[in-house]
Amino acid sequence: GQLYERMGAPGEKPEPKLKLGTPEEYSADVAPKVLMAGGKELEMLVSSGLWQQMDFRRVHRSFLYRTKPDGSSDVHRVLVTAEDVLKTRSLPPLEKPKVVLLLAWLDKWDESVPGTYVAGRLSKKRLPLGKMSAASFFRYWDVAPETAQLLSAGLGEAPGAPTRPLRKRTALDLVRAMKRYRGSFKTFQYMTSPYVYPVKGSGSAFARGAAKVLAQHGGASLVGRPVDGLMYRPDGTACGVTSEGVSVEAGCVIAAPEHAPEAVETSYSVVRMYALLSHAPNKCKDARSCRLLIPAAQAGRKHDIHLVCSGGAHRVAPADRWLAVVSTRVEGDTAGLSALQVAKRELAAAIPLLRPTRKIFAEVSPVYAPRADAASSGVCVLGSCDETSTFDSLVADVEAAYETVTGEPLQPQ
Repeated sequence: GQLYERMGAPGEKPEPKLKLGTPEEYSADVAPKVLMAGGKELEMLVSSGLWQQMDFRRVHRSFLYRTKPDGSSDVHRVLVTAEDVLKTRSLPPLEKPKVVLLLAWLDKWDESVPGTYVAGRLSKKRLPLGKMSAASFFRYWDVAPETAQLLSAGLGEAPGAPTRPLRKRTALDLVRAMKRYRGSFKTFQYMTSPYVYPVKGSGSAFARGAAKVLAQHGGASLVGRPVDGLMYRPDGTACGVTSEGVSVEAGCVIAAPEHAPEAVETSYSVVRMYALLSHAPNKCKDARSCRLLIPAAQAGRKHDIHLVCSGGAHRVAPADRWLAVVSTRVEGDTAGLSALQVAKRELAAAIPLLRPTRKIFAEVSPVYAPRADAASSGVCVLGSCDETSTFDSLVADVEAAYETVTGEPLQPQ
């Protein structure tokens, strides 16, 4: 129902013939983000007490999109284990032994143990990961450029960053990401991807969880209450919030960008497509839930395309329906175009994976970032949600906000 109200045509309501189910059976995130079950984001949730107040469930699969030599598209699981490598159709037979050797070395690598930097079976060499590029790292293992790009975009995906040329990425950054990705499978039992996602989506789950944590520490939360505006002292610094005519003073004000428009600037725009399906995304092997990355280079773009899909597994849709959200940065001109027209142009590579669809919505949203002088107003302004489908960019925002407020870096306990 909220999707129709927010993005549908004026007065548009669900059509019975589409058999979508009832609005109460849906819980859609505007910008869904899956959580990698390892690393800073998990540490932050556990140390804050939020993890204990939320019901996270496994994301069934993690996929990577590629364009085959004949120009057709393909989707395959991210290569994590030697078994994955030996079974995959995405690698030529001669490449598979090389990747298996790389993964065997990665199993033993420990950033704090110098001896584990040594690689090679016959000719031993200590790899200077901090000085060599990711491209040089893959050349050492003698893997083809296509294999290197596949491993970098999937297993070695940079947290919160678009896929980028290997020559501009350090080998240490790549290896850390690969190690983190593989290690996330070991955090909980029966993991079939490195990701988890909260029941009914992160939007409602985080609000409920934060309210419980605040209550446990003597605080209070007013979720869903409108904000009329911020209160300012004569010197121009923020000192509170006004809501429905009631003013509340505060020693610290942390605000979303829409509540402090004078303190933010537009960085770029994001387009999101919301597709209601009666099937899992095509070529995703009937995944009950999944996260899929379409690297920019595979789609002829400058920015990656991100897809998150789930249904009854996370109670974001009825048991026999799926809700897929696809997002990317807007790269072309949008003048005179509807949001759906922009989505069909920018997300063209993903659309075949969604057909047939029961219903499609689209939205183009500006992404705001705090101005350089925003801190002078005494308001800690957060950035907008970007186009990515993982929590990494949100972690960076939280760390920056914590340091702005306290003057100290955030150290999860």
